[in-house]
Amino acid sequence: MPAGAVRRLGHGGSTPGGLDLVLRVGEACRMRTWLLAFAVVVAGCGDNALSEPDAGPPAREVVIDTEVDGSGLSPDVSFTIPEDTRSVTVVVEGDDAGLYALGALTLGGVDRVALPGGDPGDAMQTSYRDEQIGHMPGDLYQSIRLGTFTHVYPYRPDQQVSAGAASLRVASDTAGPVRVTVLMPEDAGARTLPLNIFLVSDTLADPATDPFVTELDRIFAQAGITVAIAGVERLTGTGLAQITESTEPQEAPGSQSAMLPALVDDRELAGLDLFFVESLPSGIGGLSLGTPGPPLRGSYYFGVIVRGGLSPVESARIVAHEGSHFLALQHVQNLGISGEVYPDPLDDTTPGQGNLMENGTTLTDDQAFALSRSALLVGD
Repeated sequence: MPAGAVRRLGHGGSTPGGLDLVLRVGEACRMRTWLLAFAVVVAGCGDNALSEPDAGPPAREVVIDTEVDGSGLSPDVSFTIPEDTRSVTVVVEGDDAGLYALGALTLGGVDRVALPGGDPGDAMQTSYRDEQIGHMPGDLYQSIRLGTFTHVYPYRPDQQVSAGAASLRVASDTAGPVRVTVLMPEDAGARTLPLNIFLVSDTLADPATDPFVTELDRIFAQAGITVAIAGVERLTGTGLAQITESTEPQEAPGSQSAMLPALVDDRELAGLDLFFVESLPSGIGGLSLGTPGPPLRGSYYFGVIVRGGLSPVESARIVAHEGSHFLALQHVQNLGISGEVYPDPLDDTTPGQGNLMENGTTLTDDQAFALSRSALLVGD
C-alpha cells in the first residue's frame, strides 16, 4: 500500500510488507498484573464501598454489576480513583449480540463523553454496522464493540486523571445486565510489556529469534517500553491453525479469532498473549482482538493474532502494530463505508510519515504517551 494510503481495517488488521523494527528479552513474568483479591464487587449503582471512611485506600480494581434500561443507558455507577493512578481502564461485558460504549465518564466533576441527547442505540448501530467504523458519538474518542467494550483514559497527554470520586454510564443498543470492570494501575514506572507466545500449529517454528526480538524492542523503545518474551508454548489439535474468516469492523465474539483466547485462559500469566497461526484471510498479516483490548485474561478479546512463517523483521513489525492497537492506538486514519475519513485522536500523527500505525515503524510522542498508560505494563 502506498505511503499515506487510508485502510479500512477497523479490526486492527495488518498487511505484510518488509519494514524494519526491534526488542530485548527480559525475564519471564508469571504473576498477574492485578489480583482479584483486591477487587470489590458493587451491586447496582451504589457508591464504591471503599470510599467510606476508615475503609482503607480505594481498590485498584473494581467490579460493578448494573443494567442498561430501555433508554439505552445504565444508571450512574460510581467508583473512587486512588492517588497516583496512571490510567483508568473501563471494560464493559454484556450480551454477545449487543453493542457497547460509554454513555458518560465523569472525572474531576466533568463528563468527558458529552453524549448527544436521546437513545444512543440507533447511532451506535449506524456507526458500527453501516459505516463499519464503530466510532461513538460525543467528545470522547471510543470504539464501539460487540459483547465486550474497552476504553483507556487518558489517551492524550493533555488529559489527566485525578484522585477522587468518579462515575460512568454504559451506553448500548441492547437492554439488559452488564458487568463493568474498572482497572486503575498505580503510576509507579511500570514500563515492561510481557508477551506470551502461543504457536497454534504443529509445524510453525518458534518466531522469537534474535532478529525478531531485536527488531521488536527498537519499536517499543520509542515509547520507553521494554518487551519481554515471557514464554513460548505450542498448542496442537485445536482446529484453529488456519483462520479463514474475518469480521468487520472488528472481530465478533463468535469469530474464529475470538475462539483462540479460550485455549489458554487457565494460564496464570501477566502481559499480552500472541497467537501465531498458519494462515489468516488473504491480505491480513495480523489482527488485534481489541482497539484497545480488554486487559483481562479470560475475555474472548484478550490477544493478538499473527500469521506465522513471515520474516523475523516483518513478524516483529506486525506484532508491534497489532500489540499497539491492543494497548491503545488507532490507525492514523480509517476509512468508513461512506468514504468519510476518520483520523485518530492524536495531534502529532500525520499520514504518509512512516508511522507504525500505517505501514512504517515510527511512533510519535503522543502515541508513546498513550501506550505508556496500558494496564498491561508491569514493573521490572
